[in-house]
Amino acid sequence: MEFLPEKIGDYRVTDTMDYVGEALFDYINGGAELYLSYGLKGMTGCKYNGEGLPQITVEIYEMSSSGNAFGVYTQSRDKEEYTYGQGSQSFKDFILFWKDRYYVLVTSQKATAESEKTMQLIAETIDQSIENEGIIPEIVSALPQKNLVPAGFLYFHHYVWLNAYLFIADYNLLNINDSTDAVLAKYGNADERCYLLIVDYQDSVETEKAFQQLTEKFAPEKKSPHPTLQLEDGTWFSAWTAGKRLYAVFEGRNEAQIESIYNSVLTK
Repeated sequence: MEFLPEKIGDYRVTDTMDYVGEALFDYINGGAELYLSYGLKGMTGCKYNGEGLPQITVEIYEMSSSGNAFGVYTQSRDKEEYTYGQGSQSFKDFILFWKDRYYVLVTSQKATAESEKTMQLIAETIDQSIENEGIIPEIVSALPQKNLVPAGFLYFHHYVWLNAYLFIADYNLLNINDSTDAVLAKYGNADERCYLLIVDYQDSVETEKAFQQLTEKFAPEKKSPHPTLQLEDGTWFSAWTAGKRLYAVFEGRNEAQIESIYNSVLTK
């Protein structure tokens, strides 16, 4: 609550919230899995009310690391803005941003000129109150920028999010867990969309095991380390490793598209 002003404009805090662990399930109606999978430590927030004004709700999620706060943010935004924190997105009735190890949501029951202005002031206050900045996970810098969809990547380390955005198996095929970093990115326009997955493991043995499991499922006939391959559904696929890092490209529309991503990775 140290980040939240007691009064702002014609609004005052009328209710406070403080949730940790399983208690979040009751508050978010089952949606807590997202935050828990990124190492949630707790959520603090409050509700602002003013006479005749739509209620404004503030939620500040404290994650176990700045990388995890960034990961939750990548799950939520669909464009990159930098008005607040280290990355944000704003609507007339909704503001989200991340900074340091915090992920922040400010929402209004209804969009009015006064509620929108107040939400902005609240977001600015919280942003200024969080003194430190977090570090974007290093794996994100491995993404080639050529043809990358703006705000089109997701950072995670729980396999459920891979299968939610790009279904490759109904189980943890790539052994993704809390000790692995992963990023899934979209490339190309909507009618030529393909996906690049990068996963960092603890050691090269884990990497090779995941690579073998992946190729056994998608390309059992794959012989050499880096070739592209057309699958039965007509899409193109490729996978390769470099030390502790695994790369895979899915749903390529043609061989040239896959080769372009592969070459872009090599030249980074």
